[in-house]
Amino acid sequence: MEMLKNNYKLRKLAGILALGIVLGWGVFTWLIYPNLKLLNITLWTDGQFDLKPVLNILASERAIISLRNSFVLACCLTITVNILGLFQILILDYFKIKGSRWLSIAYHSPLICNGMVLVMAYNFLYGSQGLLTNWIPGLEPLWFKGFWPVLIELTFAGTANHILFVRDSLKSVDYQTVEAAQNMGIRSGRILWKVVLPALKPSIFAASILTFIVGISALATPQVLGGDQFETINILIYSFSKTLTTRNYAAILAIFLGLITVIILLVSNYIERKGNYRSVSKVKTPLQKQDIKSPVLRGIVTAIAHVIAVIQTVPLLAVFCFSFMPVTDLYNGVIDFSSFSLNNYYAVFSSTTGIRPVFTSIIYAALASLIVIAVMLILGRIIVKHSNTWTNALELLLQIPWFLPATLIALGLIMAFNKPSLLVLGNVLTGTAFILLLGYIILKIPYTLRMVKAAYTSVDHSLEDAAKNLGASSFKTYVRVVFPIILPAVLSIFLLNFIGLLSEYDMSVFLFHPLYQPLGVVLNAATSSEASPQAQMLSFVYSVLIMLVSTLVILFVYERKRHGSQSSQI
Repeated sequence: MEMLKNNYKLRKLAGILALGIVLGWGVFTWLIYPNLKLLNITLWTDGQFDLKPVLNILASERAIISLRNSFVLACCLTITVNILGLFQILILDYFKIKGSRWLSIAYHSPLICNGMVLVMAYNFLYGSQGLLTNWIPGLEPLWFKGFWPVLIELTFAGTANHILFVRDSLKSVDYQTVEAAQNMGIRSGRILWKVVLPALKPSIFAASILTFIVGISALATPQVLGGDQFETINILIYSFSKTLTTRNYAAILAIFLGLITVIILLVSNYIERKGNYRSVSKVKTPLQKQDIKSPVLRGIVTAIAHVIAVIQTVPLLAVFCFSFMPVTDLYNGVIDFSSFSLNNYYAVFSSTTGIRPVFTSIIYAALASLIVIAVMLILGRIIVKHSNTWTNALELLLQIPWFLPATLIALGLIMAFNKPSLLVLGNVLTGTAFILLLGYIILKIPYTLRMVKAAYTSVDHSLEDAAKNLGASSFKTYVRVVFPIILPAVLSIFLLNFIGLLSEYDMSVFLFHPLYQPLGVVLNAATSSEASPQAQMLSFVYSVLIMLVSTLVILFVYERKRHGSQSSQI
């Protein structure tokens, strides 16, 4: 018996040691080494510390202007997105407004038409060759270029976090607190300002930080809609990364961007810890919609709500219509329903060249989503079950991609693996089709880990204890008891990761293989004035396919949430 016990301990120790070696190699190779290599290449020249490239960047007027533009955009975007996002969720769940069902559909459109799809839609609606530009005689072709178009597009695209997360916080507000304030004779506007909005502070703060990071690291929108008038830091990074002689400057700018992101996150975490946020009642009365008593104010709010809804749905509908139009009608600014056909769809599905970007993005997104969730299921289980110094350190290291912009991660991978490395068995990864898959996986690690941890935390531990008391092994308990409980959450995480990567551009543009262009790169290329008419028309078909997949995913997630809420009430 003693020998069996010792053998078990030895096997367990060997398993822990092997797991530790694999985890150590994975974390160092993919999360730490590329960043260290990036620092080494940019700051050490011929083995000596050299600050000259940094000083050259700081002395560059173009670089300083780009940094300033990114910072201004991030600050302005945080304000505009919060205003628009809060207005939308109040319209949907706090005020009684006519047409709420239509407004709900319209306000969810950024979840369907987003990323490069939305950027392309704005470009072909309002750009130099856009539909609206052709409709209005004498309109300056470049009227929709610069800071304001970028801010407008990112604002209407950025309300997704409010619709998904801040809205849930609003629904959790206890209506008893609102009733108590009403009974005290407090006006409705003051109740909203002093009772309802303070309860949303944590979620608003989290959404603000995410919005700021999106603004300061924006690439696709400024690249397409900013033009020469508004260049951001990521555009400059992308421009410098194209040649070997300026790639170190791109790396330095990416490091600057990463440092800014880290500082913002550290400051935000400090403010969040110091903040005194109000909690809501554990036993809540569902929030009830409020009437706007003033007819004039109610009419103004209703009109604004529907105008915003129209603005948000026009790009989605435009992309759908464009996909059926002949290219001559698009260039002439003519919408003739009699000329609509399936020719563009036929061009996509009838040739390997046309369908290749679709299959490329689907394969990349599916593989990356599957691999990252499989790995995080294992690591998340370890972190939740064994809370100690080592698991806490592991969790912190796995959050590294959360603090870094996609451009910095991409450049780190390019520079770390452009020569044979022992860490990857002497292989060269830069320039291969494999490196983009790695980039996608790294990009999704922090979000997937957080969601998986939340799913594990929601599992009732008494169920596991009961299974073990019945003689089930740990593996059998996990497969038969734990995994079925978290499976709906796992599917939701997989699908949300999948649609997020389907049209990803910021990392793809640095790492894609020329023979395997993903949809994000193809859609961006279609916005160029040098793009062929056929490429532009095919991009609309790609966009419609992305939107259809996104719609199916969102319907699945919301249906799961609805059934989950019903079962919890039962």
